[in-house]
Amino acid sequence: MEEIQGYVIRQSVLFDNGRGFALGENPKAPSPFVTWQFTEEQGNRDYYWGHYHNDGAAAEKDFLSRVSDYQRRYGVREVRRPIAEQMREAGTLAKEKQPDKVLEPPNQRRSREREER
Repeated sequence: MEEIQGYVIRQSVLFDNGRGFALGENPKAPSPFVTWQFTEEQGNRDYYWGHYHNDGAAAEKDFLSRVSDYQRRYGVREVRRPIAEQMREAGTLAKEKQPDKVLEPPNQRRSREREER
Protein backbone atom coordinates (compact mmCIF):
# COMPACT_ATOMS: atom_id res chain seq x y z
CA MET A 1 0.00 0.00 0.00
CA GLU A 2 1.23 3.45 -0.83
CA GLU A 3 1.73 5.91 2.03
CA ILE A 4 1.83 9.71 1.66
CA GLN A 5 2.54 12.02 4.62
CA GLY A 6 1.51 9.23 7.00
CA TYR A 7 -1.75 8.55 5.14
CA VAL A 8 -2.29 5.09 3.66
CA ILE A 9 -3.96 5.30 0.25
CA ARG A 10 -7.18 3.26 0.50
CA GLN A 11 -8.67 4.04 -2.92
CA SER A 12 -7.51 5.73 -6.06
CA VAL A 13 -8.78 6.40 -9.56
CA LEU A 14 -6.44 7.15 -12.46
CA PHE A 15 -7.73 8.69 -15.69
CA ASP A 16 -6.38 8.29 -19.22
CA ASN A 17 -4.85 11.80 -19.08
CA GLY A 18 -2.50 10.84 -16.22
CA ARG A 19 -4.52 12.64 -13.54
CA GLY A 20 -6.50 11.06 -10.73
CA PHE A 21 -7.78 11.17 -7.18
CA ALA A 22 -6.91 9.26 -4.03
CA LEU A 23 -8.51 8.66 -0.65
CA GLY A 24 -6.12 8.29 2.28
CA GLU A 25 -6.42 7.44 5.96
CA ASN A 26 -4.19 8.13 8.97
CA PRO A 27 -5.93 7.32 12.30
CA LYS A 28 -3.27 9.27 14.23
CA ALA A 29 -3.71 12.54 12.28
CA PRO A 30 -5.88 15.43 13.55
CA SER A 31 -7.97 14.99 10.37
CA PRO A 32 -7.70 11.24 9.77
CA PHE A 33 -9.08 11.22 6.20
CA VAL A 34 -7.95 13.04 3.06
CA THR A 35 -8.75 13.16 -0.64
CA TRP A 36 -6.00 14.33 -3.00
CA GLN A 37 -5.76 15.00 -6.69
CA PHE A 38 -2.62 13.58 -8.26
CA THR A 39 -0.65 13.52 -11.49
CA GLU A 40 1.02 10.26 -12.52
CA GLU A 41 4.06 10.24 -14.80
CA GLN A 42 6.17 7.14 -15.45
CA GLY A 43 4.53 5.36 -12.51
CA ASN A 44 5.29 8.14 -10.01
CA ARG A 45 2.50 10.16 -8.43
CA ASP A 46 2.59 13.79 -7.32
CA TYR A 47 -0.22 14.49 -4.82
CA TYR A 48 -1.75 17.95 -4.32
CA TRP A 49 -4.97 19.84 -3.48
CA GLY A 50 -5.85 17.83 -0.40
CA HIS A 51 -9.29 18.01 1.19
CA TYR A 52 -8.99 16.90 4.84
CA HIS A 53 -11.88 15.31 6.77
CA ASN A 54 -12.67 14.08 10.27
CA ASP A 55 -15.35 11.66 9.05
CA GLY A 56 -14.71 8.68 6.78
CA ALA A 57 -18.14 8.85 5.15
CA ALA A 58 -17.64 12.54 4.31
CA ALA A 59 -14.22 11.76 2.82
CA GLU A 60 -15.67 8.93 0.73
CA LYS A 61 -18.43 11.23 -0.53
CA ASP A 62 -15.86 13.93 -1.39
CA PHE A 63 -13.68 11.36 -3.21
CA LEU A 64 -16.57 10.11 -5.35
CA SER A 65 -17.73 13.67 -6.02
CA ARG A 66 -14.27 14.80 -7.14
CA VAL A 67 -13.91 11.76 -9.42
CA SER A 68 -17.31 12.18 -11.09
CA ASP A 69 -16.94 15.97 -11.41
CA TYR A 70 -13.54 15.61 -13.09
CA GLN A 71 -14.85 12.95 -15.48
CA ARG A 72 -17.82 15.13 -16.40
CA ARG A 73 -15.73 18.27 -16.93
CA TYR A 74 -12.88 16.75 -18.92
CA GLY A 75 -14.48 13.73 -20.61
CA VAL A 76 -11.75 11.36 -19.41
CA ARG A 77 -11.94 7.62 -18.87
CA GLU A 78 -10.80 5.62 -15.88
CA VAL A 79 -7.70 3.47 -16.40
CA ARG A 80 -8.34 0.06 -14.87
CA ARG A 81 -5.49 -1.49 -12.95
CA PRO A 82 -4.41 -5.04 -13.80
CA ILE A 83 -6.34 -7.71 -11.87
CA ALA A 84 -3.13 -9.02 -10.27
CA GLU A 85 -2.49 -5.59 -8.74
CA GLN A 86 -6.08 -5.38 -7.50
CA MET A 87 -5.81 -8.82 -5.89
CA ARG A 88 -2.55 -7.90 -4.11
CA GLU A 89 -4.18 -4.76 -2.74
CA ALA A 90 -7.29 -6.65 -1.61
CA GLY A 91 -5.11 -9.20 0.18
CA THR A 92 -3.20 -6.46 1.99
CA LEU A 93 -6.42 -4.73 3.04
CA ALA A 94 -7.88 -8.03 4.29
CA LYS A 95 -4.81 -8.65 6.46
CA GLU A 96 -5.04 -5.13 7.92
CA LYS A 97 -8.73 -5.36 8.76
CA GLN A 98 -9.41 -6.81 12.18
CA PRO A 99 -12.24 -9.35 12.33
CA ASP A 100 -15.46 -7.81 13.65
CA LYS A 101 -16.49 -10.94 15.50
CA VAL A 102 -15.52 -14.56 15.76
CA LEU A 103 -17.96 -16.89 14.10
CA GLU A 104 -18.57 -20.16 15.90
CA PRO A 105 -18.98 -23.35 13.90
CA PRO A 106 -22.59 -24.53 13.60
CA ASN A 107 -23.89 -26.74 16.37
CA GLN A 108 -23.66 -30.31 15.02
CA ARG A 109 -26.49 -31.53 17.21
CA ARG A 110 -28.83 -28.87 15.88
CA SER A 111 -27.82 -29.70 12.29
CA ARG A 112 -28.72 -33.37 12.78
CA GLU A 113 -32.12 -32.42 14.18
CA ARG A 114 -32.84 -30.45 11.03
CA GLU A 115 -31.80 -33.37 8.82
CA GLU A 116 -34.16 -35.75 10.63
CA ARG A 117 -37.20 -33.55 10.00
